[in-house]
Amino acid sequence: MRKEDIKPLLDLQEIDEEIDRLERRLKNIERERKDFEEELSMLRQELEELRTKKEYLLSKRKELREEIEREEEMLERTEKKMTMVKKDIEYKTLLREKSKHEDNILKKSYELDELEEELKELEDKIKEEEPKIEKRIKEIEEELNDLDLEEKTAIRKLENLKKEREIRESKVEEGILKFYEEAKKRFGNKVVVCIEEGVCEGCGIKVPDVLFSKLIKEDSVEICPSCGRYIYYRL
Repeated sequence: MRKEDIKPLLDLQEIDEEIDRLERRLKNIERERKDFEEELSMLRQELEELRTKKEYLLSKRKELREEIEREEEMLERTEKKMTMVKKDIEYKTLLREKSKHEDNILKKSYELDELEEELKELEDKIKEEEPKIEKRIKEIEEELNDLDLEEKTAIRKLENLKKEREIRESKVEEGILKFYEEAKKRFGNKVVVCIEEGVCEGCGIKVPDVLFSKLIKEDSVEICPSCGRYIYYRL
């Protein structure tokens, strides 16, 4: 077979390679999108947890402050009552009540101090981490937008290539096309390859000298004796 006879098949192989490349890229886009979406979900969750925890601590601080205020009011009322009672038993009862309020104030004040410290650490963390997280979220959203655009472009191009493939396929001789389709199952889209310095580009094995000479002199297309691909000599 002469080289010009194989030209339609080379054209078909070229478009098949591009179709294969686009299909692989579309699969990669889907994987990349999934990875980005998982990361985005984790970042948003992390940010939400930080903000929710801050809201909880602020609410808890407000609650503790109100409880301390109530205890202080009750303590003040108890102390006033103590100045007015005359019986010892009443005084002792109020004294116990006073001690209880004081203990509660001390306990809740200690809780408040711990909470204030925890809140301060959390606010410092949010101040440091929130801008980083928001920046990364914005970057991922931009990456996802880029992937969506690339995917749409690739899909349109793939549709056009498949239409073009039908045209190119119709120009290949039936016997050559049959060989090509069968060989594709073994070799992928590298069915027709050239010889470089006497070596088949498909399998990397040196072809016999006689065959190499024939490829050069007759400018023909032959079958590699090692792998079975179509081979030709490229000047």
